[in-house]
Amino acid sequence: MDTLKDMLEKARFYGSKSEEITGVEIRHEAPALGHRHVVAQVHHGDRSSLYQLLIDAADRDVLADSATELGQALASGTPAGLGELHGSAEQLAGLRGREHSGEQSNTSLVFGDDTGDEVIIKYFRKLEPGTNPDVELLRAIPDCPNIAPLSGWITAELEGEDYVLAMIQEYVPDAVDGWHYALGFTHINASFAPESALIGEATRKVHHALAEAFPVQQREVSELARELEERLDSLVGRAPVLKEFEAAAREFYRDLEPGTTPIQRIHGDLHLGQILRAEEEYLLIDFEGEPDRPLAQRRLPGSPLRDIAGLLRSLDYAAAHGKAPHTWVEQSAEALLEGYGISASPLLSAYVLDKALYEVAYEIDHRPEWVDIPLRAVRNLLG
Repeated sequence: MDTLKDMLEKARFYGSKSEEITGVEIRHEAPALGHRHVVAQVHHGDRSSLYQLLIDAADRDVLADSATELGQALASGTPAGLGELHGSAEQLAGLRGREHSGEQSNTSLVFGDDTGDEVIIKYFRKLEPGTNPDVELLRAIPDCPNIAPLSGWITAELEGEDYVLAMIQEYVPDAVDGWHYALGFTHINASFAPESALIGEATRKVHHALAEAFPVQQREVSELARELEERLDSLVGRAPVLKEFEAAAREFYRDLEPGTTPIQRIHGDLHLGQILRAEEEYLLIDFEGEPDRPLAQRRLPGSPLRDIAGLLRSLDYAAAHGKAPHTWVEQSAEALLEGYGISASPLLSAYVLDKALYEVAYEIDHRPEWVDIPLRAVRNLLG
């Protein structure tokens, strides 16, 4: 188990790097592609998480190295020990597979031939029982023009509970993620406003499709403010550096104007890296929600403003990395709101603050060299 522990600590997809792994237990194991498909319970801090692995005799994860073999097994209708296939995978027949670069918390495999890539399979590394929102939401809005269509998914029953192991999607050729696309504008200090307007439009269309597919409710703003305070408590516990902002953030939430606001199913973790700039428009991808939230929470309806806040924060990140002036952020943010069809509001600002506080805790865990970006935003938002 020490080999597994060492491998997990170095793995890009392992998400609790700030906490020492104190133990690894094998909860499920089955032969697959000449290796072992393993679901391991990883103990870290005072918590534990389930992770999906394909390991060889030396306890090395070889999921990405086995992409082509995996694709052919799925094309034949047998996931080869990796679960039960739903939907279609026939399009994988004869295609070669490789790991898709840039993935953080999961492992994505791209399949294609000499003419180009056609299919992408995302394997969820951290597993939780229940329906994964990425599969659930995309199944519900197949005709929305601003998503990459879902063609299949893989499930497994482990100890009496159902888990989603992976999903199969149409690959979008010649697309670039919104993060790198925006950086191209920041590096030359070119206006990103027209692109931001298109991002706002795409997000509105996806929200509209989700509102048609799932119930829309009305929530008291005061209830949402209490939820933000509860999350503040959790974030301060994870990142003590936030203690100095706690009182001001709590007051910010409590001062929100009373009333009601609509909530619905949303993306849940929207930022520029979760958007593709395709040939004609933007597509939203990765509908899992925030990886640190329990799956049950990620499936709850929320304010669409949460997604807008995530995009606004992402624009700030892009400007910081590209050393663009603050006017670049202001113009881009204004165009984003116009494209979506809303104006700035105190509730939107509350969600922007919540996102920045979350980013501080996230960066401390994953990229401590970036933590100054959200810390500066928190200070600015709270005056």
